[in-house]
Amino acid sequence: MTVTNGIDVTTSDAFAEITLSRFADGLWLSAAQRAALLAELASLEIGRAGVLLRAADRVMARHADGGPDLPSPDDQEKPTMADLCRAIEQAPVPVFVLLEGMVAGAGAELALAARWRIATPGASIAFSAGRLGRISGAGGTQRLPHLVGAEHALRLLIQSRPIPAPEALVIGLVDQIVEADTQAEIVAAARAWAQANARLMRKATGTADAKAYLQAIKAVRATAAPDSLAMALADCTEAALLLPAEQGLALEATLAAERDAMPRTLALAHMARAERRAAQMPEALQQIKAGPVVRPALVGASPQMTALALMALVRGLAVTVLEPDRNRLVAMLQTIASRQEAAVQGGTLSAAQRDADWARLRTVVDAAEIARADLVIVASDTAVPESRPAVPLLVMGRGPLPEGALRLVVWGRVAELGLPANCPAAAAVQAMAFLRRLGQTVVLTGVQSPLGISGRLAGAGAAALRALQASGVPPDAIRAALVDFGVPAPAMPQAELGPLLRLMQPQEIVNRWLGALANEGARILASGLAQSASDIDLVAVFGLGLPAESGGPMYQAEQRGLMILRRDLVQWAAEAEVWRPVPALDALVSAGRGFSGRLSQG
Repeated sequence: MTVTNGIDVTTSDAFAEITLSRFADGLWLSAAQRAALLAELASLEIGRAGVLLRAADRVMARHADGGPDLPSPDDQEKPTMADLCRAIEQAPVPVFVLLEGMVAGAGAELALAARWRIATPGASIAFSAGRLGRISGAGGTQRLPHLVGAEHALRLLIQSRPIPAPEALVIGLVDQIVEADTQAEIVAAARAWAQANARLMRKATGTADAKAYLQAIKAVRATAAPDSLAMALADCTEAALLLPAEQGLALEATLAAERDAMPRTLALAHMARAERRAAQMPEALQQIKAGPVVRPALVGASPQMTALALMALVRGLAVTVLEPDRNRLVAMLQTIASRQEAAVQGGTLSAAQRDADWARLRTVVDAAEIARADLVIVASDTAVPESRPAVPLLVMGRGPLPEGALRLVVWGRVAELGLPANCPAAAAVQAMAFLRRLGQTVVLTGVQSPLGISGRLAGAGAAALRALQASGVPPDAIRAALVDFGVPAPAMPQAELGPLLRLMQPQEIVNRWLGALANEGARILASGLAQSASDIDLVAVFGLGLPAESGGPMYQAEQRGLMILRRDLVQWAAEAEVWRPVPALDALVSAGRGFSGRLSQG
């Protein structure tokens, strides 16, 4: 066995097995690892029966979370992924790939380049570049249509959703599924199948019906915008049928470079980085082991508690609700029932699932009844009940925090969690895992705040809308500008319309609103409430509803330039205090720094 740059090579019976390990920084298939794999492939003897590629951790993706590959300088280093995939495709011996878990991005491209793909039943494959509006550039748009046809290829590339291995087998993306009890047995079964089929050449059936192939492309083009990802992928898929292989690959590479430079792609990549950063466990908590939450208790019947109860129920948890006020409790239960019924009518929830969820919902009026709960969340303006010391206690609202409790602010898909200095580590880990299980994006805050980042941003945004109305801009014009920008129709705050009608361009309306958010964001960052500007963008997008392709208010401000932002704010400040530049922003502009720099208090 030889080991080089995370490439483990073992040989037996004229068959080679290459295992790709993930580096300590979590990355997989870096330039160094690509070079090492390329060297191993080049050294294979022509007489060898074949080679089986697999991932050591069963995750065949650049990142362990299986998320989309982000544009990186490493992409341009030789050998590129395109070089590696071409080498696998043209290797002197047949290359098989074993897919055991999540296969995404670069891993999916590598799998396409192999002659045969062997998978376990639990494996799934995702061409995740489309989530960022990207084209991988490694040749997938040329190889995939030859395997599965244009219709399936375009669906997989545009939607970027994982396809389970059994479905992939049906459409021709996977060639064989192997089942076994242990990983060693899985690898042995894959090797046996590979050795038995090493001399066979796979026939590309995806292009057999050229008429149907071109019809699928035509259907996508009929609804795609001229500069959309779908249109670019349709062009690539057409090239896979009509152009020689090298020309098709060259077209894909050109379109991939164009899309990587698009503002929308750059903004989506920023958001993906922000999500990945927020998902990282703080270093002090990384070694803490804590069991999962299975019996949460919700104290209070607020709308936020109703939403949390629904999230927990749909994920199979037993939920206890403590609410002494019968009227509030009945209103909460009616809301839960109506939303479940709407889900049943909409086909997203079966009647049996609804009944099972309802059976796991327990209501009590005595605090002693939540003694068995393994996590307690207390609503705003609600008395905090006594709980066991080891149980995570999450408190919403302005009230004082009991010893060891965590401050929770929920807004949209974001859960802001304030960890006090004396917070029990196991409680913090359990709380974060529970909120993520509910589908929330967890953002850790540096100081305790009842409003949180989301409340502060929402307040600044509302103040900007009031100021616009007071200056004479019609509410309908404000609403239309924000909706066109991609924000759900905002509820306009109560404000008196100025005495004179003021016509304002939609872009200026949006800029003023974003400027107020960025200005407040600078204040939030300086106060220590937010740990990074990207956390503020996450809250703005997943909490307040800004479009992901905007990148958030802090990203937008960076792209326009902080000097431009400050200039605009100075001009607008004569109309309303919300636009007066905060001292922290002045300091950044004076120092020529961006929001990524640490801010002083102010």
